[in-house]
Amino acid sequence: MRIILEVVESAAPLQYNGGKRLEAKVERGRTDVTEPATIGWIGFGSMGSRMVRRLLDRGIPVAGYNRTVSRIPRHPLLQEAGTPGEVARKAEILFVMLTDGPASLSILSGADGVVREIRPGSLLVNLSTIAPEEAVEESRLLRERGAGYLDVPVSGSVVPAEKGELLFLAGGDPAGLDRIRHYLEVMGRKTLHFGPVGSGMKAKLVINALLASHMEALAEVLLIGEGLGLDRSAVLDMILDSPLATPLYRIKRSNLERRSYEKAFSVDLMTKDLGLLVGTLLRGDPPSSLPSRLYNHFRETQILGRGNEDISSIYEYFRDRMLKR
Repeated sequence: MRIILEVVESAAPLQYNGGKRLEAKVERGRTDVTEPATIGWIGFGSMGSRMVRRLLDRGIPVAGYNRTVSRIPRHPLLQEAGTPGEVARKAEILFVMLTDGPASLSILSGADGVVREIRPGSLLVNLSTIAPEEAVEESRLLRERGAGYLDVPVSGSVVPAEKGELLFLAGGDPAGLDRIRHYLEVMGRKTLHFGPVGSGMKAKLVINALLASHMEALAEVLLIGEGLGLDRSAVLDMILDSPLATPLYRIKRSNLERRSYEKAFSVDLMTKDLGLLVGTLLRGDPPSSLPSRLYNHFRETQILGRGNEDISSIYEYFRDRMLKR
């Protein structure tokens, strides 16, 4: 929508409709004002709801869909859609943030899905973590409809999502990435481009392997110290006052001291991602056995009933085996 306003002199930034920002091009005697385009959002889970909130708070109108309708927040700039296809009819840029590949494919190719309704020239951005080959297949489905596709999974959990400090790992056409860069800057601190479609997913699986290995290493080192009679909090003090300290260790300290594991990133999701990495590597000649070992440990932690807990609960898995108590 374009609105023409007569102006005499420059004024404060233009606002309308509950605080939505207007982009204005000022010429002598008149201002050409463009209303922000509505974007689509599918998936209002722990991460998605926090990410979309930042967009709404910046005055960006959103058409949103979630299978569980009660999870869609109330906001004057958010239009609730009844189906994924309805989101595709209302927006040219669509973001998807779902749990896994099957969930993502279902909203694309289902009876009321995105593929049936998406318009040529539209762009779908998948922020979920799925297998690289699943991203390639989704891209093919959209390309057949004349639409673009980017895989842009995120590195970071709920607190960085709330603060707009996520790291985006992108795969796909750089021109498409330029179309969404403004939105990514609202939700995150940096975007890295790794190559064609599927590259973003590969990068996410790699960084999550490092996350899992860091978490395991910290848990085991604490237990080694306890086995030697050292206090767990004192060992944490030592680590966090040393050159080996990381932001991850600082974040997880409270969980480990209290042995209470409110999730930021769950064992279920880590197990899923490690399984995707193992499956991807098995298609070639695996350069390392590390992903398989990590997967087995988190899978066993999941089997113990800790799937919905934070990944720091891997401490309990090793405690049962190392201290036998």
